[in-house]
Amino acid sequence: MTTTMKRFVFPLFERHLIWLLLALLIAIGTTVPGFISVRNFTNVLWAAAPLGCMVLGLFFVLLTAELDLSLESTFAVAPTVAVVLVTQWAGELLWPGLVIPITLAMGALIGLFNGLFTVRLGVSAFLVTLAMLLALRGVVIFLIPEGIYYLPESVTYLGSGRIGGVVPVPVVVWLALYAAAWVLINRHRLGKDIYALGNNRNAAYIAGINIPRTKTLVFVIAGLVSAVGGILEVGRLQSVTADMGQGDILMVFAGAILGGTSLTGGVGRVGGIFAAVLVIAIIENLMNLYGIEPSVRQIAFGLILLAAIYLASLQGRMRLQAEAA
Repeated sequence: MTTTMKRFVFPLFERHLIWLLLALLIAIGTTVPGFISVRNFTNVLWAAAPLGCMVLGLFFVLLTAELDLSLESTFAVAPTVAVVLVTQWAGELLWPGLVIPITLAMGALIGLFNGLFTVRLGVSAFLVTLAMLLALRGVVIFLIPEGIYYLPESVTYLGSGRIGGVVPVPVVVWLALYAAAWVLINRHRLGKDIYALGNNRNAAYIAGINIPRTKTLVFVIAGLVSAVGGILEVGRLQSVTADMGQGDILMVFAGAILGGTSLTGGVGRVGGIFAAVLVIAIIENLMNLYGIEPSVRQIAFGLILLAAIYLASLQGRMRLQAEAA
């Protein structure tokens, strides 16, 4: 392969493959009745927002070469504790709208616990977050074995409201989160520290980066944005249920990997994971429009995860070849 081809093909494959895949799916969707409509596109974005929040959280953690398996349980337990506290334990004392800040605080605290346990005690993040995945799901089942329904509008607005009766609030929240993440990653000192830590821990230490603080912060960010996703899902469902987000961690990983985020750290772009979340949402939307059975959808998403892992491996090899050249 010539040098010119390498300069063109490698960046295209590494940075823009997911966007080509997204364009291909939209092109396929034009052949499906009902796909090309404002209502359907709005539904796709609406459904993608909660998952997109968890993918964003995992993105930050993966950039530092760590893992967080507990995001799907944080997604559920943060709004669950907040809703139970405000509507049942202190229903007459607290305004229902406090569910939102309490949810965010819960998510950040869970992320802080994961970060401190992992960094300060030197325990594998995989093991810590796996334990939290199970423990937090148990808390949710204990608190709401049958779910809580008919929540007040002040609780569900972020996940179900519309600005001017047209623009879905959850989509605006999701886009705002990704815009803030892009600024943080590309324009803030913390973003540079995160990339440096993921690329080479020893070099980051020599450069004076506070490694424990940086790692702890990414876990806090992950817990916080996952909690935002949870409150969006509560609004979308108009309820809190014990199985909310259960099993979603696999699709979260698929979204992050499809978006070009490396499992070994230091590589990933906000735009890539944004496109990957849209790809997953559109695939699910197309399967709904085609009337595909749930069991077949499970197979399809398993294949998507395999494809994501393969593409990540291929991109890594091509990146090494490009650097060697």
